[in-house]
Amino acid sequence: MSLIDKKGRLFGKFNILDLFIIAMIVVLGVGGFYKVKKVNPTNVIKPKPVELKIIVMEREKLGVDMIKEGDILKEYDTGIVLGEIKNIEVNPASTEVATIDGEIKIAEIPDRYDLLITVDAKAMITENAIMSGNKELRIGNKLVLRTKTYALDSIVLEVNPKEE
Repeated sequence: MSLIDKKGRLFGKFNILDLFIIAMIVVLGVGGFYKVKKVNPTNVIKPKPVELKIIVMEREKLGVDMIKEGDILKEYDTGIVLGEIKNIEVNPASTEVATIDGEIKIAEIPDRYDLLITVDAKAMITENAIMSGNKELRIGNKLVLRTKTYALDSIVLEVNPKEE
C-alpha cells in the first residue's frame, strides 16, 4: 500500500488538500488561543479621578435652577456616567456688540446665564488622551451631557487629573 494512491488521497482515505485546510484551521486556532491568553491584565487601563471644569453658556433661569450640586452627569448619546457635579458658579451671560461708533463692547444678555460647573469624574488617562466613555476630554471640546431631567450643551475648560 503506497502513501498516496492514484486519486491523490493519503493512505487511500484523506485528500491532501483537505489535510492542508484542516492543518491551517488547527494552526490558526492555536495561534488565536495563544494570543488571547497572552493579554496581560496588568496593562488594562483603569479609570482615574479627574476634576473637570465645563462651561454652559446662555442658559435660561429655569434651566439654571434645575442644575444642582450632587447631580450625576452622563454622556448624552451613550449614557456612560461622566461624574458628579461638585460646584456650580452662575454668572450673567454676555456677548460682544458693535456700537454705532464701530467699537466692540461687551454687553450683558438679559435673562441668560453662563454656568461654570466643576465635575468630579473618572477617566482613562493614557499618554495620548484623557477619555471618558467614547469622548475625549480636551480643552475646547463640546460635551453634551444629561441627567434624568435636563441636558447640557457644554464646552470643556479644564481637565485636571487628581491623585487617588
